[in-house]
Amino acid sequence: MKKSNKNIIRILCVLVLIYIFCTPFRRQNDKTMENNHGRMKIYIDADVVHPQPDNSLACVENGENVFLFIMIPSAITNFEQRNVIRRTWGDVSKVRPNVVVRFIVGRSEQPFLQELVLKENRIHHDLVIKDIPEFYENLTQKSVAMLSWIVSYCSRARYFLKIDDDMFLNLPRLLNFLSNHAQTNSIVGCKYEHSKPRRYPFSKWRVSWEQYSKSEYPVYVSGPAYVISGDIISKLYQATKEVPQFVFEDVYITGMCRKHIGALAKSHPEFTCGYRDVAPCGSHFRNQITGHHYSPTEIGRMWTELQDRGSTCRLIDSFGIYIIVDLLKWIFL
Repeated sequence: MKKSNKNIIRILCVLVLIYIFCTPFRRQNDKTMENNHGRMKIYIDADVVHPQPDNSLACVENGENVFLFIMIPSAITNFEQRNVIRRTWGDVSKVRPNVVVRFIVGRSEQPFLQELVLKENRIHHDLVIKDIPEFYENLTQKSVAMLSWIVSYCSRARYFLKIDDDMFLNLPRLLNFLSNHAQTNSIVGCKYEHSKPRRYPFSKWRVSWEQYSKSEYPVYVSGPAYVISGDIISKLYQATKEVPQFVFEDVYITGMCRKHIGALAKSHPEFTCGYRDVAPCGSHFRNQITGHHYSPTEIGRMWTELQDRGSTCRLIDSFGIYIIVDLLKWIFL
């Protein structure tokens, strides 16, 4: 009995230590986020932050001189993600060949968030704001709106990159690839073949037979990041008017609509296929183009590490330790 009690105490001590260890990784709660946004609003209203002059978001000459146009779907609440991208891989002011970056956001039911996004756009002037409610099920609508905007305002760019706001991007490496390997009639990224719909209940990705009647999806390119060659952008958007919409935007845009116009789906080994399958360390991205699902803090640190050729990864980002840390955060946060 005494031995059993000691084992219980040991287990409790280990759990307490794990909880303490994970405390620095705890997410901000909604109230903290609202307070941060409130401070931002005060700074703007007090004229501490000076908005840039309002001008068109459209590309000059509809993108005639744009090599790569980057569109980043972003939830309206993701202020931190957008800001860190502007400071890191999305800072294209000195990048050559010419790159243009825009975010696309939807609509919030919370007036204070909607107001803050409008003010954010006055400062940075890089937000395409659409009247689409911010729900996971509406990602396809947002992607169609993205194509519509590009066709209207930047259709002559040579390439288009759709990339999520939790992605890490080695932009110089992507530009080098596109400059040396011309792409036409193609969508490039992490290619999936013979992928089957998930039919079992309670899955986030469940698809009923009524929604999709075939046993396999068409070949498609994973949604977090993919490059579209400029010669098919108008045809791809036109296909969205002819192909019934499907809940998963990557299957729909890069699978169904791509197949409808006869374009190719191409695999590139340096586009990530998994969830955090590359450790959050910039050094790991010297030979990698994208990585999926990193926090704003991680993206900022990783970008600094990537710029420093002499940097090495922290111990916590090596030997699978980061996987254990992620697991502990998932359990306790």
